[in-house]
Amino acid sequence: MSENKSDPSFLFGGNRGRALIARLSTLMGPATSLRGHLVRGGLGSLAFKLGSTALSFILALLLARTLGPEGYGVYAFVLAVVSLLAIPTQLGLPELVVRETSKAQATGHWGLMRGLWRWSTLAVWLFSSFVLCIALFSLRAFADQLTALTHATLVAAMWLVPLIALGNLRGAALQGLRHVVLSQLPEHIFRPGLLIFLWLAVLVVLPAQTLSAATAMGIHALAAAIAFVLGAWLLWRALPVELASRPAPVYAARAWLLSALPLGLAAGVQVINAQSGVLLLGLFRTDEAVGTYKVALAVATLIPFGLMAVNVVVMPYFARLYAQDDRVRLQRLVTVSARVVLGLALPVTFVFVFYGEWFLSTAFGQDYAAGHTALAILALGQLVNAGMGSVGVLLNMTGHERDTLRGVAIAAVTDLVLGLVLIPPFGLVGAALATATTLVIWNLLLRQAVWRRLRIETMAFGSRRTYS
Repeated sequence: MSENKSDPSFLFGGNRGRALIARLSTLMGPATSLRGHLVRGGLGSLAFKLGSTALSFILALLLARTLGPEGYGVYAFVLAVVSLLAIPTQLGLPELVVRETSKAQATGHWGLMRGLWRWSTLAVWLFSSFVLCIALFSLRAFADQLTALTHATLVAAMWLVPLIALGNLRGAALQGLRHVVLSQLPEHIFRPGLLIFLWLAVLVVLPAQTLSAATAMGIHALAAAIAFVLGAWLLWRALPVELASRPAPVYAARAWLLSALPLGLAAGVQVINAQSGVLLLGLFRTDEAVGTYKVALAVATLIPFGLMAVNVVVMPYFARLYAQDDRVRLQRLVTVSARVVLGLALPVTFVFVFYGEWFLSTAFGQDYAAGHTALAILALGQLVNAGMGSVGVLLNMTGHERDTLRGVAIAAVTDLVLGLVLIPPFGLVGAALATATTLVIWNLLLRQAVWRRLRIETMAFGSRRTYS
């Protein structure tokens, strides 16, 4: 009897293959079940996060090698400034949209969802316009105090401010609708992929010596604009039928604003924590030091890529399970996700701690090898960040965003003080120590807040009694 080659089990050896496929199907669960959604969404999110991480690494490698430490330092410094400018334009609205969209879909309140989307989009447009006006006026007023390259790079970067804010808002809407993979495509695949493609195209036409940080930032803005248009199309294609019928919008602006403010402040403080080392190095040290540190920082963020991928998947489910008061399944979801994140983080940390100098010199060039000690310190801090689990996301999705704000605010003050004390005398190592210490402090504070509010253990192998 011949094998049926249309049966996928043929590839795995007949009956043995059918047993394997059946086992995998059982582990994944039905596509409509919670396990099915989480496993499929998680695998898709991890695959896309791997792709996004690879693209980000290739982009950093390409720009760092082309621009050199000085030029890449200017690019990194300006990008850090843009990240800070994007804080007031978003005001915590992406996190709010994820949470409230998920809740509105669960309860079938489509008018409320439509009102939320319209209100948040208008708010981002208004805030972005206001921030851009102030930023452009400041650039003109202080132009004489900036180098020509830094000024040109800042002008090119201004267009990223509204594009980043609106792109995050659109991704939040898709994420709240549980389109986990689609929500990540525009910002994490399209934008870096387009930037790499456009940069390589420019390198073919123009000599590398003629390219600058301003050129790179202008191409970045163009890639972001194209990615935004593609993302808007994806959201339009993913609209639920109930929402596509254009129900009358319902607004709860006061409640949304009261929730968005602490979410926005918490998100903003986290951005400040992430960028403060680059900004302070730019103030106290050379552009070369900024470029070297930015490379070490970008490499260290490879460690918690599992945490970021898992957070995208679990955010709406945290909100749904908490709204349903299902603490048992919530604890199980938190524990399983924490174990996945820790398992992914450990081997990467080992490589960067013990072979960081070889990695930096091989991948980026000998000019960046000086950042190996900073990389080892940042890697250990990021391991703690990954090992603590989804602390901030869990608090935000269960309505305890004020606890998140309190924890990250304390950490931000610590980060600023440590940066001012350590960076002038110790440079790269001082910046890394300040950042790693901040990561540890805020994760410990947020983990304690989760236990106090929810009686949920966020670590993969916590010792406290849980609901499981």
